[in-house]
Parts: sequence; C-alpha cells; structure tokens
Amino acid sequence: MVSLKDLPLVTRIVYVVEQGFVHVLLPLIFILLAVRARKEPAHLHHLSHRFGFSPPCSKGAVWVFAASLGETRAASPLIRRLRAAGHHVLLSHQSPAGLAEGARLFAQDEGVTQCYVPLDVFWAVRLFLRRTRPAALVVMEIELWPAMLFETVRKGIPAVMANGNLLERSIGNGRGLRGQILKLYYLFSHIFTRTQEYSDRYARIGVDPSRVSVVGDMKFDQLIDPTHLALSDRLRTAFDGGARVLMIASSVEAEERILLPMVARLLAADSGLRVLWAPRSPQRFQAVADALVSLGLTVAQRSSFGADAAETLPQVQVLVGDSTGEMNAYYPLADLVFVGASLVDHGGHNIVEPMALGRPVVMGPSTYGIDFVAEPAARVGAFESLPDAATLEARIAALLADPSALAQMAAAAVAFMANQTGASDRTFLGLQPFLNLDA
Repeated sequence: MVSLKDLPLVTRIVYVVEQGFVHVLLPLIFILLAVRARKEPAHLHHLSHRFGFSPPCSKGAVWVFAASLGETRAASPLIRRLRAAGHHVLLSHQSPAGLAEGARLFAQDEGVTQCYVPLDVFWAVRLFLRRTRPAALVVMEIELWPAMLFETVRKGIPAVMANGNLLERSIGNGRGLRGQILKLYYLFSHIFTRTQEYSDRYARIGVDPSRVSVVGDMKFDQLIDPTHLALSDRLRTAFDGGARVLMIASSVEAEERILLPMVARLLAADSGLRVLWAPRSPQRFQAVADALVSLGLTVAQRSSFGADAAETLPQVQVLVGDSTGEMNAYYPLADLVFVGASLVDHGGHNIVEPMALGRPVVMGPSTYGIDFVAEPAARVGAFESLPDAATLEARIAALLADPSALAQMAAAAVAFMANQTGASDRTFLGLQPFLNLDA
C-alpha cells in the first residue's frame, strides 16, 4: 500500500497551499452551485453530503467515486460484480446526473448506498471517512481530488483507479504545478487502465509500472436495460412519416451553432428524415429546442408526453431528448448517430454505447479523448471521424441515402463490440488484494 511518503515534499507542500486556496474560494463555490441550481435545482439537494455528512452505510463498503453520469454508467458493471461477491458499495457522485443515474441503476439494491461526494477540503473528507469507514476507494477514470486522495491514504485506506484515462494533453510538459498535480497518481495503490498507450503515459509521469494493469474499458461491459429497448420501439413508431432517423448525441453548446443550421439543411433536403437531438447538458435542453423552433422546424420534447411515450408525433421533424438516463432508449431509434464535443476542440464524447447497440457513429475531427476506441473502431469500419463540418454534413447525407453502407457500418460495430468485453471482471480480480474478497 502506498503512503504520503511516496510523494515528493514539494507535492505535499502544494497540497497544503491548495487547501488554503480552496477554503478562500468556498463562498464562490456555493454561489456557483446556486447559479447552476436555477436551471437544475438538484444541485442544492442533500447539501449535508457536501460537508461530509453522508447517509449511513455498512462499515467496510467499497467506496466508488463516479463523478457524473458517464462515470456512473462505466462503474456499473464493476459495482454489480462487487455486489455479486457480497460486498457493500458506497457510490458517490459530484453531479445530480450521476446521482440520478446511480439511483436508476441500483434502486432495488439495498447494498448500494448513494451520496454526493464531500467538498474537496480536508475536514469534510475526514468527517466523511470517519462516518463511512470504507475498505477501499475506487476512483473512476480521471478524477484527481487532492484532499480525497491525501486523507484516504492518510487513514491507511487503499485508493485504486479504475478505467484510468490519462490523456496526452493532461500531461503537457510534465513540469511546474501541473507536474506536482500529476504526482498525485503516485497515491493510487493500483491503476487499471484501458490500453498499453495509457499505461505508458502513467509510466512517463513516474508511476511504478508494477502498479498499472491494462484491462480494457469497462464501458464495453454495460448492461442494456430491456425497458429502454421497449421505449425505443415506441418512440420509433411515434415518429410518424420518418423513414430515417439521425441522432445528435451529447452535443455541447460551443458546437450547437454549427449543428443547428446543418440539421435544418439536412431536413430540408430529405422529407423522410427525422432528427433526435439529445444535448449533453440538461441546461441546454430548452435552449436547443427554442433554437430549432426559431429555424422554422416542428419540434417536440421528450418531457412533453407520457413516460411510456405512447403518443404519435405527426409531422414532428425533431424530437429533443430532454431527459437523463434514457440514452440507451434513444440510440436504437437512430439509423446513424453523430456524437458531440467533436466539432470543437473538446476531444469527443462516448461512442461505446451507440456502437454497443449496433449503431454506426460519425463525429467531427476532435476525438483525442476517445482515440483508444475511435481508432480501432474506424479501422474496422464502424466509426468515421470527418475533418470539418461541411465534410461531416455531406457524409451524413450520403450515408442516410445508402442503406447498405449503413448496414455495413452497423454490422462492423456489432462485431467490434463483441471482442471488447471483460474489463470489469479483470478489474474486479485485480482489486482482490485490496479488498480481501474471494473472487
């Protein structure tokens, strides 16, 4: 097990300075929470959790930190594996979307306790640890919260990273303040990562290679809820007159000004086309719907009709997916999926889920955040990254007009996904020395 002595003195000094700085910013943090709560009130729910007053949970639970919705979904196969082995799980989140998704996934499991993660200040984390007394901490993907790691390790609790996702851009030149922050990775007793390329990056920043294992990506192991597939069938039926459906998935605000006129042009050129648009952030749901209406398009919102989505949508050109936790109901509805954060320099969002449902995926040029899956998927023909918006628009139109090309991409996606599973089991087995569980 690692200890604080594994960190250079300068990194420990940076932590002390950082904690003082964070305390100065605490009023601003709560102002930002209040501002966000105007559009998403759940940010102000369970405020006591933010100060370390977590709900009661079993002593010795495995503490899993899945910051938001995507991390929660990625963690779900590992959580199910832990539960099957009899271990209780304390599942913490930073965002309301993560909390809501965890509740949806594990509502019937009394062995999973959910809460918001405490503020990253030493006293809140210490109180949280004193109340929960976890056996181990599993941090999902890329989160580096200094107080969380320092105080957990200080208590002698092993910290492990799962689905490790260290990007090249996160390393930079590896010097200065960023270099000291990267040394926080030394506090992990083990890091389970996706590919050898990621493993090499951890080695470059000084992580002992014996503490890094390449296991694959747990996103490939997610279960598809049958109720989502049934909902998707009803939504497809509701799209009266739609011969083809394009999905805009996880768009971000900065690229929506490009996507809005693009969608209008595609719809004008193809009377049989329908669009399902699911923005990344709940704060963008209404803004996207309003912008589409301003372009003269007929628009419906998922929230405006029943939970069963039994109504028909005659002449509706765009359905705005203004819900959380239903993406796996939206993807099967589509003949082609565009995944966002790729027409601007954000690195791209998750393409595993649409491909898992056999859907071909296209993106813009920015895919550095998902290259570990985008590059091999492109090689087998399941995925395409286009160099600019104009080329993307032309390719979308061409694919939607060519059912055989779409079918080939869909078949390639299914075949590609079939060879990618197993990371959750490998991560679970690797956790055994830190959990003292029988595999």
